[in-house]
Amino acid sequence: MFYSCYKYGMPVAEYEINGIVTDKESKPIQDIRVIRQAYYDSNDTLYTNSEGKFYIKFFDESRYARLSIEDIDGEANGGEFASREVGVVFTDADLVKKKDDKYAKTIGIVLRTIDDDDYVIMYGAPCAPFKP
Repeated sequence: MFYSCYKYGMPVAEYEINGIVTDKESKPIQDIRVIRQAYYDSNDTLYTNSEGKFYIKFFDESRYARLSIEDIDGEANGGEFASREVGVVFTDADLVKKKDDKYAKTIGIVLRTIDDDDYVIMYGAPCAPFKP
């Protein structure tokens, strides 16, 4: 498949995110909806597998991706988890193919249950833990 190097007259790059969603005990969470919120195209929607993993590939002119993480099945996957917005910033360290402008990043997201008072822990993106 051929992809253009330009979109709307702007140069674009290829981005890949390999991620895993776990609870605070590091147990993977299955069937979590992950949405990459696109600025110009339609949003990409996918779900974590039985190991809590997801993979997304997209083309964009920005080095930033915004992900919405949502538990859509309530208690079925081990608890009712709070939804999260996660920012993923790609840097020069994430460049895997300079010639093709291809970036790849691996991230981990830890969700808390709705009734949990612990901090939400996120890593893979340049943001500090926060308490909603």
